[in-house]
Amino acid sequence: MSSMEEIRIFYPDIYKWVVELFTATGMSEEDATITTDNLLSSDLRGIYSHGLIRLPIYIKRLLLKGVNPLAKPEVVREFGATALMDGNNGMGQVVGVHAMKLAIEKARQFGTGYVSVRGSNHYGAAAHFARMALEEDMIGITTTAGSNVMAPWGGTQSLLSNNPVAVAIPADRHESLVLDMAHSVVARGKILVAAKKKQAIPETWGLAPDGSPTTDPEEALRGTLRPVGDYKGYGMALVIGLLSGILPGGSFGLEIKDIYQDFTNAQNTGHTMQAVRIDCFMDPSEFKKRVDDAIDLMHQSPKAIGFEEILVPGEPESRMEKINREQGIPYSVALLKDLTTVSTDLGVSVPTQVLASQ
Repeated sequence: MSSMEEIRIFYPDIYKWVVELFTATGMSEEDATITTDNLLSSDLRGIYSHGLIRLPIYIKRLLLKGVNPLAKPEVVREFGATALMDGNNGMGQVVGVHAMKLAIEKARQFGTGYVSVRGSNHYGAAAHFARMALEEDMIGITTTAGSNVMAPWGGTQSLLSNNPVAVAIPADRHESLVLDMAHSVVARGKILVAAKKKQAIPETWGLAPDGSPTTDPEEALRGTLRPVGDYKGYGMALVIGLLSGILPGGSFGLEIKDIYQDFTNAQNTGHTMQAVRIDCFMDPSEFKKRVDDAIDLMHQSPKAIGFEEILVPGEPESRMEKINREQGIPYSVALLKDLTTVSTDLGVSVPTQVLASQ
């Protein structure tokens, strides 16, 4: 079986394994479960750039104490609907869940909750946190800063993260509308996936170290990501960097540590989490019906040449989740070999289906 091949593994079969890998680093079972939920939720929804491909680097940083496996997030400042949380260098997925839960709690009391976070780490797919608000008939919003992967428009030095934003809006008949977008054309993780598979990338994805477009994923990883909308994406990334990084006292610019190069120093990553109660503005059932109507309006728009249907944000991911739950999540054999090596080093048993793929 070549490294280019993929096999499908069912969610329950891989879930327990990943939890055991995280607990082997010293994490509590609760925190390991939170982190696993985040990563596998991404893979289920086809966001493979933020799923298990990140696990080896997470494990490495946990073992080298670049991330504190036993950290407990704490609120250090609070006023009405707002709060400042320090993640104490914990796993970003864990810190993010605590922060969004607090934002939801405040929204119940004040109509909205806004929690700014410092002292965290890479928190995975932003949509995971925004979607937490949906069950409460709330709108969820989150942004985050991260490792520098983009240059200011017209430059060549990585001084900005692609600083994503995610918004989750509930619907009724339709699946919830979930926008999760970085301000680069693609997430760095997608280029990592291409590099792992030794596949060329579109020249619109990344820039070589000299700022020129490239189709070589390795060149793009040494260079920078291209901002979406060029100068517009750069502007959005900068603003979110100020709100997510500087406002809570997190890292920004040259202060930011690259998780793929610095394994022992704290990142001090910043996030924002916001929840908004719909019933502060209108009856939630009426709102969700109007969101349905808006989605229908998009679906029914005349199709441009070459398009068979029109989708709304979150729809492709929802469809992919249904497929992957029924058929198993596809993983490259190369990634599974990497995870097997990590598992062996930690003394954790590898699932039979994974071993059979190698």
